[in-house]
Amino acid sequence: MEFETFVAAELAGLTRFAGVLTGDRQTAHDVLIDALLIASRRWIEIGAMKRPSAYVRRIVVTTFLAERRKVMRRNTKPCDDSELLDRTEGDRTGQVETRQVLDDLLRLLPRQQRTAVVLRYYLDYDDAGIAEAMSISASGVRSNISRALATLRLTPDVLELEKDH
Repeated sequence: MEFETFVAAELAGLTRFAGVLTGDRQTAHDVLIDALLIASRRWIEIGAMKRPSAYVRRIVVTTFLAERRKVMRRNTKPCDDSELLDRTEGDRTGQVETRQVLDDLLRLLPRQQRTAVVLRYYLDYDDAGIAEAMSISASGVRSNISRALATLRLTPDVLELEKDH
C-alpha cells in the first residue's frame, strides 16, 4: 500500500484519535502531522506490516507523549474550541456539552494516564495493546488507568454525567 493511499483511508480516524488524545484541536493537528512525517520516512517497513494503522497510532501516542517539549519550543497558544472533533456524519452523541465535559475531564489527567484511558476506552485496547503502544508494562497500564479513574471519580463533573445517563 502506498503512503498516500493509507493517509487517504485513515486520516479521519487518526485525526479523531489525536483529537481525543490531546484534548485540543491545534495540538492534535501538530501531533498528527509530526507522526505522519515520521511514518512517511519509514513507510517502506511500516507499509509492509500486517496492521500499519496500529503502528501509526503508536507513533501518534509516542509523539503526543513527547509533545510537551515541542509545545515549549513552538510558543503557540492552543485555541479553546468547544468542537473538538470534525465529525460530519454518524455523530450520535448530539451533545456538544457532554463532549466538552469529557474533554475537560481528560485534560485534568497527566499525559500517561490520559493516554492509557483513551487507548482503553476510545480504541478498546487491552492491557497488552496499551502497554505496547505506550512502551510500558501491563501493570503500569493498570496503574495509570486506576489512578486516572480515581481522579475522575473525585471530580464533580463525573457525577453530573452519571446523573444525565
